Amino acid sequence: SSLIFMPSTENIGAKNLVFRFNHRFGYAKSGFENFYGLDDGANTHLALDYGITDDLMVGIARTSADKTWELRTKYKIISQDSFPLTISFFGAIGQETSDQSYKYNYFNRNWTGNSVLDTKLNGDLNTYTLSDQDKRSYLSSLLISRKWTDSFTVQASPMYVHRNFTQEKIGNARVGLDISGRFKITNRLDFSFSTILTPKRDYFGENYTTESQKTSQTSITQLSSDQINLGLTNGSISLTEVILKNIILDEPVKHKFIPIGIGIDLETGGHVFQFFVANTRSLAHTQLLRGADFDTTKKEFCLGFNIMRQFSFAEEKEKW
Repeated sequence: SSLIFMPSTENIGAKNLVFRFNHRFGYAKSGFENFYGLDDGANTHLALDYGITDDLMVGIARTSADKTWELRTKYKIISQDSFPLTISFFGAIGQETSDQSYKYNYFNRNWTGNSVLDTKLNGDLNTYTLSDQDKRSYLSSLLISRKWTDSFTVQASPMYVHRNFTQEKIGNARVGLDISGRFKITNRLDFSFSTILTPKRDYFGENYTTESQKTSQTSITQLSSDQINLGLTNGSISLTEVILKNIILDEPVKHKFIPIGIGIDLETGGHVFQFFVANTRSLAHTQLLRGADFDTTKKEFCLGFNIMRQFSFAEEKEKW
């Protein structure tokens, strides 16, 4: 089974194949005019998982965001039947296949004297095209759950992600903790919740330097170190102007938010339907620690659903 963001500790069983179809829509706060985010298109996720044994499964998934492929595996280490906790290991390798590039601010010079040509040259020199190796990520996690009662289960999933390439000011390695729970309302209906706590998340925008120069009150941008040194030397700017632009009117770089979601799970025979609201559109497991898209403190969210269908290839035992 699956929680809102992470898989649960339970496996699908030997010789069982599970097909998953997950959807995350756009910004829902826009209301009926944008049909609560459905008009924005969806981030979709298709996955197949197969149980090699009762404790080991492997799978492959494809997410539309960044055209991401994931290979994944899960192994149940110990069960609550013989231990106070159920513990499983989950690992994934993610490969983004969309064309991606990153813009630096290394070059901003007058090369030829022609403004159009110089803009083109500076743009080309500042643009780095990511390779397939750059766009690869790795995730490992311990899934730790405990069933406190017949109706209530909690799971904590410490996570580690390594990204081969990241934006400026962002480390390649990141840790986080998914905390999820499920409360059984009826035999077929559950209430679920999930959040991912992480001390660091990605920032909005392409370039940290550009984002750090934005101001919240005016269109004035920060002065660069070269502008400050030259301006103070030749008297073209004052120290008061530097303090105003770089300190008083400076807006901190805006980072993404803590992912959080709540939902309802409905089981109907071989199908499981999950309906929920969340503040993130991310679906690939290797991308979850990058942070959420929407600010829940401003009542921003998106709608989503997951559909799971299980097929069994195990031979039925003859009845005597």
